[in-house]
Order: sequence, then C-alpha cells, then structure tokens
Amino acid sequence: MLTCTTSNIHPTAIISKEASIGKDVIIGPYSYIGPNVEIKEKTYIGPHVIIDGITQIGSNCKLIAACSIGLPPQDISYKDEPTGVKIGNGTVIREYVTIHRASKEGFTVIGENCYLMNYVHVAHNVQLGNSVIIANSSMLAGYVIVEDFVFISALSPIHQHCRIGESAMVGGMTGSRLDLPPYFIADGRPAKIRGVNKVGLRRRGIKADVRDELAKAYKIIYHSGLNTSNALQKIETELIPFDEIKKLVGFYRTSKRGVVGIDSEENDFLEKE
Repeated sequence: MLTCTTSNIHPTAIISKEASIGKDVIIGPYSYIGPNVEIKEKTYIGPHVIIDGITQIGSNCKLIAACSIGLPPQDISYKDEPTGVKIGNGTVIREYVTIHRASKEGFTVIGENCYLMNYVHVAHNVQLGNSVIIANSSMLAGYVIVEDFVFISALSPIHQHCRIGESAMVGGMTGSRLDLPPYFIADGRPAKIRGVNKVGLRRRGIKADVRDELAKAYKIIYHSGLNTSNALQKIETELIPFDEIKKLVGFYRTSKRGVVGIDSEENDFLEKE
C-alpha cells in the first residue's frame, strides 16, 4: 500500500505491493522492502537496504545504506514463527548494521532517537530503550536489554540475557556476561565498574545534587568493603532517596544474572553457569 510518491522511490528498488509506505518516504537504489513491512512518514531508506519480516519503522528515521533489518535470527531453534522488529521514531541506522527479528515470539525493539553506527549487530529479542548510542562493531546477543540513554563504545560484545541500566557508559572493547548497573562507567574485559558517568548524566540534565548522591552510592558499593546486600542497605539508610538512587538499588536487587560488583566476579559466575 504505497502512499508516498513514486518519485521518492528509485526504479531499481524492489518493494512488495503489500508493504505500507508512509508519506514522503525516500527509498534508494537496489533496496528491498518485504510484504509485512510498515515504514512511517519522512523516513529515509538508502541504497542496498534490506527490510523483511514483520517490521515497523517509525517516522523521521534514517537507514543510511546496506543495513539488514528483520531477517531471521541466528537461532537454531527458530522455526519461522511470525516475529518481527520495531524501530522508533528518529532513529539512525548506519552502514552494515544487522537487526534480526525475534525468535519464537514478539519483537526485537529499537527505541526512539537511537544511533547505531557501522557494523553494529542487534540479535533476536533485544530491547533497546530511547536515545541509545552504539558505536561501531559492537554486538548485542539475544535477549539483551539496554535502557534509555546508554552509550556503548566500539567493539563491545554483550552476552545474551544481560541488562544495561539507564545512562550507563560502556567503554571500548568491553565485554560482559553480567548486568551493568545504571549511571556508572563499565570498562575492560571482563567488565569492571570504574566510576560514575558524570559527563553523560550532566549532558542528560541530571542535577548536581543527584550526581553527588550517585557518586556516594558508587563509593559505598565498590569501595566500602561491604558486600552488595549491606551496601544497598547503607545506601537506602544514608543517602537522599532520589529516583535515580532508588532505580540503582532496584537494579541490583532485580538482576537475574548478577551485577558486575564486589561480590559477583566473572569467574564465580562462569563456574555457576
């Protein structure tokens, strides 16, 4: 169901008649749009882009060139279930990015105003929040959750089922098999928490008094000598209960894989796994 003008579509593009293409969408040469694809208004699809599966792309997105969206997951248990991908408004996807449809059921989700740089891989059932930036050649395995305002630097592999908390900063070539807490900086392989993401929080508009309490929380968790349970209790007792402090404590307590921290070393986790 084409509602954009044909002058916006390059003649070499292959577009299913069943696809839904919004107003003022541009589709470049040699791109393929499958039958179950919906593209909202004012989105730019560059050359050699492949979009398939039950894929929904929001308005004002930019898929620059040669990216592949909605193809079957790299999961040997996948049996052609009717799954898909959802991409929010204003998201930019650069060259050679791969975003696979969900496995078994549901959608792989990319939030609004995200920026995925060259060669990023987003596997099946990943859930990205809003305003997430992922730098070149980083890889998110299946079922990873990345919350709002996270920055993942280049060449970083994140293990399946891991969770990265909001406004976290992941350093280049950082690998983790454990959850990475919100508001902090993770770096190294295996990942270690190095401090508070002060620059990211300031850019986001988080107030100075909140940043100060998060810095205190970091010191309690990682430098007080307390185990995580006692550290969290101390934070709740002694620090100002800003929403960010509550989210930080809640993140540790709801983690299923364990959070990178003083009593959850990678080697201990691998032995349990």
